[in-house]
Amino acid sequence: MTVSRATELGERLAAVWAGGPPIATLPSELVPASAEEAYAAQTALAARLIPTFGPIVGFKVGAPSPTAEPAAAPLLADLVRPSPAHFGSPRLRLFGIEAEVAFRFGRTLLPRPEPYGESEVSAAIETIHPAIELVETRFERWQGPPGLAKLADIGSNGGFCFGPGSRDWRSLDLARPRVALEIDGKLIAERVGGNTAGHPTRTLVWLVNHTGRLGRGILAGDIVTTGSHTGIVFAGQGSRVVARVASLGEAKLILSEV
Repeated sequence: MTVSRATELGERLAAVWAGGPPIATLPSELVPASAEEAYAAQTALAARLIPTFGPIVGFKVGAPSPTAEPAAAPLLADLVRPSPAHFGSPRLRLFGIEAEVAFRFGRTLLPRPEPYGESEVSAAIETIHPAIELVETRFERWQGPPGLAKLADIGSNGGFCFGPGSRDWRSLDLARPRVALEIDGKLIAERVGGNTAGHPTRTLVWLVNHTGRLGRGILAGDIVTTGSHTGIVFAGQGSRVVARVASLGEAKLILSEV
């Protein structure tokens, strides 16, 4: 994929964000053939969204297994809200919900030639938070586009909500937190562990070095959510969503009618 085609894919996705119809199919030349191509399109899309949705204030990161290469996407300021958060917009139609655990960095980790290790990354983390990701798609069919096209579409993010933070994150079993998800007062999912990426430290270290390769790094105040513990479930407009993480508390999200 050339730079111009990565830019074109970013522009097509941005048009949907702006209110245009979802993308039904992608021409083969616009389907990213590698993670590098997907990130090039993702960067082009983010550049077009930032004037409307604000700057990058964090990232989402995850992996399909504890040994698989992680994938990441930026979180934009106007789509990141403290609990209880309200999201309501004509652009929302999927209403995918994931209960997650997020970390806020208290120290900046700038790009550098040598990679960051676990000790430096851990030392830069300030707080841990219960969180909810609102999953959305700019494609007509949620299961339709190739996986790397979803990565280009900022990882199918539609919004993000985080609960109160705790500095006592080092005492927690981060590989096996107990996480519960409720929608409209009904328990939908409850897991111990459940994150396909495994221990979040691995993905956080990868992310710090990934953002360094992109020339940004991690800034003090950035919040990073580390993947679903409950899998994706689907809510409806007007639903009230609660994610609870044992020893941490809860995050609440209301899918407003407006």
